[in-house]
Amino acid sequence: MAGSLDQLPEQRKYARWWEWLPARVRALEGVSLREDPTIRRLGAEEIERNRDLRAFVESQQIEPEDLLVYLACAEGGFGRYRLAATFLFPPDIAPPTVYCLDGPRGRAASEHRTSEVELCLYYKEDPDERRWKPEDGLRRLFDLARRHVTGEYLWRRTGAWPVEEAPHSETEPARPDPSLALPPLRTPGRNQPCTCGSGRKAKRCCWR
Repeated sequence: MAGSLDQLPEQRKYARWWEWLPARVRALEGVSLREDPTIRRLGAEEIERNRDLRAFVESQQIEPEDLLVYLACAEGGFGRYRLAATFLFPPDIAPPTVYCLDGPRGRAASEHRTSEVELCLYYKEDPDERRWKPEDGLRRLFDLARRHVTGEYLWRRTGAWPVEEAPHSETEPARPDPSLALPPLRTPGRNQPCTCGSGRKAKRCCWR
């Protein structure tokens, strides 16, 4: 395998970091794949078939089989959306890109999009306690994405973003505030609200 990696162009070699750093992949997945059955890793054929993921691959001058991508689902009043997290580099070096592959695109979805499908989960200068970190794992990452698309849905219905909005321009970084730290991950009871923020019971949403 090392020999075949050495023969690849540099951008493809680095995109395949998951082959030579398997411990980081295991740490990223943790218990997420077991606790959230909607999370799964995508194969090269599925990446190739999706226009948005294929466009990302082409923009990076790599091949679908080079890229580490996970898929999860979000459910709510908007229906059922597919969410994709792409890891072009190890997550401790560069944050993943998270896409919503379904529903309205770009500004029609909300102003909190970096592109037609890329979700802006937090402001780039947000303090650490407000940002996703690799040790948070995939489940936390997709829960943030689920809350985001739920927020977009409520914004489209009411015209108001349901939680504090982060600026999308060059502004002063927010001050650190430990009280805003993300709460510990928990497995909700069947009749408790779903962790994605949809307001539906867990048994009728992401924990079916």
